[in-house]
Amino acid sequence: MTASKRVAKLVIIDSEDNYLLMYRSDHPEFGEDPDLPGGTLEDGEEPLGAMIREVQEEAGVDINPTLAKRLYIGKEYSKSGTEYSLYIAKLSERPTITMSWEHSSYEWLSKDEFQERAKSAKDTYMHMVHDVLAEQ
Repeated sequence: MTASKRVAKLVIIDSEDNYLLMYRSDHPEFGEDPDLPGGTLEDGEEPLGAMIREVQEEAGVDINPTLAKRLYIGKEYSKSGTEYSLYIAKLSERPTITMSWEHSSYEWLSKDEFQERAKSAKDTYMHMVHDVLAEQ
């Protein structure tokens, strides 16, 4: 029996308290939906390591693991039993974003704007992000 899918993503906050929101590149299920940098864990990978690797691959940002704080781990928001991990990192400056093919665009938003987009996303991962950040 194979283990269930595991996903780890990162909320990046810049020095001006703006939140990075990326938009998918024509995803078959979620279209141009709001997204965070991060992705699926590979075999043997831990969530923190996977998130750091995926953020580098998808946004071109190197994250110091000591800056990343895990806010959530669980399956409650997934319709398919995927384990979601969510990290947050406040950076001392705004990083330069170098997008991969997985995203078509990005923007820096206030927390309120970020929360509104997360709440209205199709992806239940972003609904979890909204709810977890609302508790912060």
